[in-house]
Amino acid sequence: MDFKKSLDKIESTMATLDVLVAKKKKYKECNSIFPKELPPITFEEAEKAYKLLVKKFGKLKDASPSRFSNMKIRRWRKVGDKVWKTKVRKCWIALSGDVSFLSRGWRRLAHDISHMVYRYRNPKARFQHSFQQAELELEIINYIISQGWLSGSLKSKVIILTKSDKRQQKIDHLQKLINKWQRKQKIANTFIRKYHKKLKYHTKK
Repeated sequence: MDFKKSLDKIESTMATLDVLVAKKKKYKECNSIFPKELPPITFEEAEKAYKLLVKKFGKLKDASPSRFSNMKIRRWRKVGDKVWKTKVRKCWIALSGDVSFLSRGWRRLAHDISHMVYRYRNPKARFQHSFQQAELELEIINYIISQGWLSGSLKSKVIILTKSDKRQQKIDHLQKLINKWQRKQKIANTFIRKYHKKLKYHTKK
């Protein structure tokens, strides 16, 4: 009986070790799938990436039955500012220094968002670092790479206007303003005629 208990304990320990080894291998894969040298990441890129990743991976269909809506975007508001803004972590932004380090930039963004999504999908999970969470992180990293975000596809397109383009842009803007006020003038004239008729009717009495 004691031998059987010892055997069961050994098997249980081996199973635990297998899980730990598998998890370690999966995290190692996560760390190696990104290029060794990563590009800098701006606030704009981090904000767009966060929103798109939440939209892609934070869907209700993939979550626990206890969830009733898609994953929400975290937001914050400065004192005196009435506009709610997306909450972007400072460590996601990496413009200089070692931007490929694990604790900042693209690596940190993928890691943090994978944990956010994992918590959303599994609100009762006991361990946040698990094989399943590592699989999700790997999926997110592959998505970032496949979308071309590391090549700057999330950056706003900079359009350089010539002197002639700027002049035409100004002309178009002024023409739009003229059209806008002409429409308002037409409406105003209609109401003026309408009220003149009413005034004429009431002054006859």
